Amino acid sequence: MIFDSLDNLRLYAGLHAGFADILAFISKHDLTRLAVGIHSVNDSGAFASVNEYVTKPIEDCFIECHRKFIDVQTIAWGEEKMGVSHKQFCVDQPYDEEKDLQKLSGNVDFITLVPGLFAVFFPHDAHEPGVRNGTVAVAVKKIVFKIPV
Repeated sequence: MIFDSLDNLRLYAGLHAGFADILAFISKHDLTRLAVGIHSVNDSGAFASVNEYVTKPIEDCFIECHRKFIDVQTIAWGEEKMGVSHKQFCVDQPYDEEKDLQKLSGNVDFITLVPGLFAVFFPHDAHEPGVRNGTVAVAVKKIVFKIPV
């Protein structure tokens, strides 16, 4: 997992070619105005999934991981807590290959994602998105860049 400022995203470009493509995408698009839906990032299968939603109590969220994609998550507006853990400390539930989604159970620590920050989740990184920060639900616009591994 990586948790850092978008200003530092360029420092991670050497980890995977998809990071440079995300940088190029961000430089060409205003994330606050990006339409909800799927946007192609490169010709290698990377894409941005843009969603708007309201954060939820932790009991309504779930821990997840993916096998086929690296997630690079950032927020255009709002804020959310995200549970984080290493997959080895969680209990696996069945993997949904079509959705590239494996739900997990276990304990997590938390980070707070706000505009200007990003988090990277590799296949071994369990994460629990969409958790409200405090007692009040907040509207969020989130961009999840998906990079094929």
